Amino acid sequence: MLSFASIFQNAVILFNSFVSFAGKLSFSWTDFLDIGIVTILIFLTLYLFRKTKSTPIIFGIFLLGLLYLLGVILNLRLTQTIFSAFFGVLLIILTIIFQKELRRFFELIGLIGLRRKISLPVEAVFKTVSRTVEYLVRHRSGAIIIFPGIENIERHLEGGITLDGRVSRALLISIFDKSSPGHDGAVIIEGDRIKKFAVHLPLAEQVPVSKKFGTRHRAALGLAERTDAFVIVVSEERGEISIAHNKRIFPTANIAELEEKLRLFYEQKFPQKKFGRSLNWLKFNYKSIITALILSFSLWIFFTYQASSVQRRFNVPVQFKNLSNQYIVSDYYPEEIVVVFSGRESDFKLLDIQSLKANIDLSEEKPGWRQVIIKKDYIAHPSIISLIKIEPESIRAHIESIESVPKPVE
Repeated sequence: MLSFASIFQNAVILFNSFVSFAGKLSFSWTDFLDIGIVTILIFLTLYLFRKTKSTPIIFGIFLLGLLYLLGVILNLRLTQTIFSAFFGVLLIILTIIFQKELRRFFELIGLIGLRRKISLPVEAVFKTVSRTVEYLVRHRSGAIIIFPGIENIERHLEGGITLDGRVSRALLISIFDKSSPGHDGAVIIEGDRIKKFAVHLPLAEQVPVSKKFGTRHRAALGLAERTDAFVIVVSEERGEISIAHNKRIFPTANIAELEEKLRLFYEQKFPQKKFGRSLNWLKFNYKSIITALILSFSLWIFFTYQASSVQRRFNVPVQFKNLSNQYIVSDYYPEEIVVVFSGRESDFKLLDIQSLKANIDLSEEKPGWRQVIIKKDYIAHPSIISLIKIEPESIRAHIESIESVPKPVE
């Protein structure tokens, strides 16, 4: 059993190794841009799959990736061969499994550069809708009322009649009246206007929900599965209120709770102040942002930083320092040594080849032929590149007293 001291010692060694490695890292503006782009893509992927049933599949693929990485590190040939063949068809498999999620993923990317102009409802609309829902519940009239979010819902809709009328209790009641030809469809509200009614929605694909709820609730959840819309459902049979949002459907206790959740939906999706919008967005997404940043940085180190590492050899002249004034170096060999540096191509731009020398310390050497070990700190170089080899590792130098050196004949 490992003692606490040994565990602490190993932890210190790992920490020092990490600090040493981190000290050698260097970034250019293109590296920051590279990591930033990958972070955004990973964040959008996490955002899309965070609340879906596909999360276990993503986790399974992640574990397979770790096993493949382990096979590469430990040079497990059979594991690498099997996974190489598997990853060859992985892209096709993912495209089939995540067909709908991929389509929404590209829609999310499109929303970054193209924002729809959305009219926000005023307080009176919340009151009008809640009072109308209360009336419909009391009279057992079924209804579906849609409040679109940021994402466009048009491609998920079928049919519908354009109205563009002001939201009012009388108009909503007349639309959902059982004698109205459009009472089985949904109503879309944007701002203070009823844009469409008698709209048909896609049905939910969740099997448990299909067995538990009727067509109206399945239609509401179907839209909530595919978009970020807020959908209110009134049950004709049970006289209950449900809300479909974020791929879930759940009952609402009363009108006050419904009104509060509807107001909270707009506060989260469309904060009135830019600062509040940014703060609110960070509040709900900071975990995904941190995760995406860690993953993108790890991928950059593994694929880009390591892959772009190159080695270069240089012939370096030898010179001596810290030799006592009583002595001189009368002879030495070799006169040049070879050093090998490792780093990225861009890092070598900081290396001044002309000033590259091996400054050998002779402060402790005595007269005679001496074998002097060439230490790495004798060769000055930028810290972002690594000195990995010195050839040869030592030189022979002949040190003599100044008095023993013959004086030149005049």
